[in-house]
Amino acid sequence: MSKRTPQPFMYEDFQQALDTLSEALTKGPAYALLLGDSGSGKTTLLRRLAAGLDRRRFHVLYLCHGQPSPSGLARVLAEALHLPLRRTRAETSRLLVQTLRNLPTRLLFFIDEAQLIRDDTLHEIRLLAEADLEGPPLFSVVLSALPELKDQLLAPQLFPLWRRIQPKLTITGLRRGEVEAFLDHSLGAQTAKRFEPNALDIIFEQGRGTPALLVAFAEGCLKTHPKGSINAEQVAAVLDRIEAT
Repeated sequence: MSKRTPQPFMYEDFQQALDTLSEALTKGPAYALLLGDSGSGKTTLLRRLAAGLDRRRFHVLYLCHGQPSPSGLARVLAEALHLPLRRTRAETSRLLVQTLRNLPTRLLFFIDEAQLIRDDTLHEIRLLAEADLEGPPLFSVVLSALPELKDQLLAPQLFPLWRRIQPKLTITGLRRGEVEAFLDHSLGAQTAKRFEPNALDIIFEQGRGTPALLVAFAEGCLKTHPKGSINAEQVAAVLDRIEAT
């Protein structure tokens, strides 16, 4: 029996971004941008988005932590579509265009950690997507990245891509009023109740609402204080030690 993947906590910022991306990609080919700090839930959101799509209509290609050159990009796409590599990038690209034009499903290219992708490769992605002059883009692109990617896309060499991106989304994390429910979901209700409200205030402020940080800080406090209620003074002492390491 396969192990089920835990469902993510659908905090408001996360849900709004998910709904917007789902709508944009379902309507037709699109360029989309998802920005957020490390630990904010971008990768989780991409997984949730992919899981909710009709696989009879969409083919999802996910690239993470890769830094392909323009030639490498052609190889990545060709391998994903089970196409033979040609002698030159131009020949491989022509074969890709012919194949994408006739695909029974719509290709969605999810690029995680996109701030690591080279400028010339991002430029090549747009050129390849728009290689069929007779119709709309051949595939959709979702760039998921740290906020710094925005400045990279605003530079002159990538501004044509920036102009085409819609929607542009930023997830900033949880609101204070969502923290109790989030920790209930992540740690279990009985465990989460051990934190006094003023202790949660400190965890929220130090974690800036970032889901991964909130869990890490809460687990650090639980490890140090395995029994009883946890107050603000105890949390502050634990977080000071965490920041000092």
